Amino acid sequence: MLVKKILGVFFGLVFISFAVVQYNDPDPALWVTIYGIAAALSVAAGFGKVSDTVLAVACVVFAVGVIYWWPEQFEGVGDSMRDDTTGLLLRNVEEGRESLGLALCSIAMVSFILASRLSSGSKTANKAL
Repeated sequence: MLVKKILGVFFGLVFISFAVVQYNDPDPALWVTIYGIAAALSVAAGFGKVSDTVLAVACVVFAVGVIYWWPEQFEGVGDSMRDDTTGLLLRNVEEGRESLGLALCSIAMVSFILASRLSSGSKTANKAL
């Protein structure tokens, strides 16, 4: 299915881009790994090389991460992660960004599952005709 391949390449590139900009993050290895996994799963899903079960597990793991990293007080994603006057890390902004990134990972996995279900549903309908 062409749409699924386009989604796979699109999300793969998005998550690779996210991984690349983690160099200035307080914990870059963790986030490069997370976004690398999301990119690999996206490309694999786009080309039908991963099961919906694996995608569903990844979706749940990413969703749990959203809850885990959600800041105590959401202050948006802001232009900077540092306070202009003190230079200190704005933890709520950092955690908000991390949560939203994981939410996008989860949404991507759901989109592949839905695309897979829609394409298998249309194949079943075509066989019935």
